[in-house]
Amino acid sequence: MKILWVNPSFLDYRIPLYKALNEHLDGRFHLLYSKERIPARCHAKVRASIGDNAHFIDKEKKVRFGKADSEFANTSVSIPIPIGLYSQIKRIKPSQIIAEGFFQFTPWALAYSFIHRVPLYIAYERTAHTERNCPWWRKLYRRFVGLFVKGYIANGVLTKEYLVSQGVNLERIYTGGMCADSENLRLSTSSMTATDKDEFEKSIGLEKINGIRYIYVGQIIQRKGVNHLLDAWREHEKKYTEDQLLIVGSGEYLNQYRESYSNLQSVKFLGAVDYSIIFKYYGIADVFVIPTLEDNWSLVVPEAMACGLPIACSIYNGCHPELVKKDYNGITFDPLSINSTKDALAYFQSKDLKLMGANSIILEEQFNPEKTSQNIINMLNNCR
Repeated sequence: MKILWVNPSFLDYRIPLYKALNEHLDGRFHLLYSKERIPARCHAKVRASIGDNAHFIDKEKKVRFGKADSEFANTSVSIPIPIGLYSQIKRIKPSQIIAEGFFQFTPWALAYSFIHRVPLYIAYERTAHTERNCPWWRKLYRRFVGLFVKGYIANGVLTKEYLVSQGVNLERIYTGGMCADSENLRLSTSSMTATDKDEFEKSIGLEKINGIRYIYVGQIIQRKGVNHLLDAWREHEKKYTEDQLLIVGSGEYLNQYRESYSNLQSVKFLGAVDYSIIFKYYGIADVFVIPTLEDNWSLVVPEAMACGLPIACSIYNGCHPELVKKDYNGITFDPLSINSTKDALAYFQSKDLKLMGANSIILEEQFNPEKTSQNIINMLNNCR
């Protein structure tokens, strides 16, 4: 048995999963991706993790239709033309193929699957919310591809529900297909001493506070809803004057928000951060908040949980049914409602944040790379 995962692009969080799969499959797991799409650090990391089982194509062309600059799903169509992809699949000679989603590199995986009678599986992330604007022709195309798919590994219950609504047999869907780099983040954060935290705070220009320090990590773009969080924070800080909000990340709206909300002294825009030190930012925070307007299954949520943080999560984030349990490790809110967001921020004022953070760690352990790799192997073994 030789398993090939055809995934055009990925970031650091995926690499521990690929490593775990390769270990569980005794070196028979292979990965094929586009070198152009991933950062150089990820290319180096995955090669270090699974060696020559990490395969890539060097060149790719794209044809795009629609709003090229849109952040939201189904507002444009990008057709990739990966040079040499089919030849690479043919050279690897997999006995089972996992493709990422229905499009991008999947048509080439489907062609190989059909010609060589090799089982094809789909790793899928979308939810009814992210696909609310999906055109009929795209749904029709997915149903066609689905005729040849043996099984699906979905992020969580919302993805599973969406697949069922599109005619996929419930028995062919396995959940638990997404995870963060949990162990490394947890170990790195727990190793920070009080002195380490003090020194780090000073190094990035922060002072000690008496209130709660909230943190957002992600892109500063419209889809992430940061402006809605900031509008609610304007009201929050009037009552909770000792609290602080850290905004970590970059994006096209960073400078605009810095200027528009410059009067909020308790908000600190810290800019982009290298992934290798992101744990330090989680380590000095008390609560993680994500106000996204559209996300399949945000990896920053399990990242923050692995670092021991309670969670305030948008209802438009596909991960909330699995990862956020009210009065256990956090709360959900509607970022489009300023009152809902304010209430979510205030919610933590009367809570035991240390206990909720510990609960986050326990809950997130069910979605670590080891558990996720086993979920995927279960799909491969049971859907043939």
